[in-house]
Amino acid sequence: MLHRSDLDSAARLARAMEIPRATFHRWVSGSGGGRGARTARKRPVAEDHGLVEKVRELCSRERHATYGHRRIRALLLKEEGLRVNRKTVLAIMHALGLTQERLRWKAARPRRIERMAPDAPNRAWQIDMTSFALSDLTPLFLIVVIDCCTRKIVGWSLDRRCRAKEWVSALRTALDCQGLGDREQLSSLVLRSDNGAQPCSKHFVETLGHLGIRSQYTGYNAPDDNAFVERVIRTIKEEEIWPNSFDMWSEAHAAIDDYVRFYNNNRIHSALDYRTPIEAEAACLSPKAA
Repeated sequence: MLHRSDLDSAARLARAMEIPRATFHRWVSGSGGGRGARTARKRPVAEDHGLVEKVRELCSRERHATYGHRRIRALLLKEEGLRVNRKTVLAIMHALGLTQERLRWKAARPRRIERMAPDAPNRAWQIDMTSFALSDLTPLFLIVVIDCCTRKIVGWSLDRRCRAKEWVSALRTALDCQGLGDREQLSSLVLRSDNGAQPCSKHFVETLGHLGIRSQYTGYNAPDDNAFVERVIRTIKEEEIWPNSFDMWSEAHAAIDDYVRFYNNNRIHSALDYRTPIEAEAACLSPKAA
């Protein structure tokens, strides 16, 4: 047992060495010290082989290659009825080599206009375009329209050209999908796009005016202003386009069509409390929600 004088001496030595007093006492008592000397804690849940295999199976499914531990945890609860601690799932995935290094730094861009935060479907949409190549390097252009409330992909178009005509085609597909036709329905809809040649073209602007849709443009060099559609395009690329190689337009079109159905009907979304876009839309449109 340490006397008062011993404790005072230990405190002075700890201050002189600029280390915590508890660390000094561990060194003196011989219980170990330093970060590398810690004994590994037992994790009875993380060491449950049944749970490990369930996590491995979920991560190995088609389209789950980019899923993080939060989404896998949500799937464990939704599909298996297992309520598991988030850190436990992370530890299991880390042990299985299914995690990647966290992005520590990211360049910040100032927001030019306010973030879209609609409280109902068909109030705020975003539209944007990306491109990729077939196996023979023929370029294809994918145009996507997303509902910012439900994260649902309401319309899209895939073509070998990227004129305003193709943008209008994607928009009309979205209107047909959501059953929007007359100007009264469309008067409350805002469509946000970037400042590209197609959304700023006379044909596209006149089409929006004829339909009664209000247009809104992002700031220059401000992709965060169109964050919802930018993110879904990245997801389509990561989970469908980049892992595959397409030889023909028809093959790519069929694959993206299948993925859009999967995204809307089956893919859970963290911003939707791990519901699918279709489930979120149904919840918004239900009489109870109204």
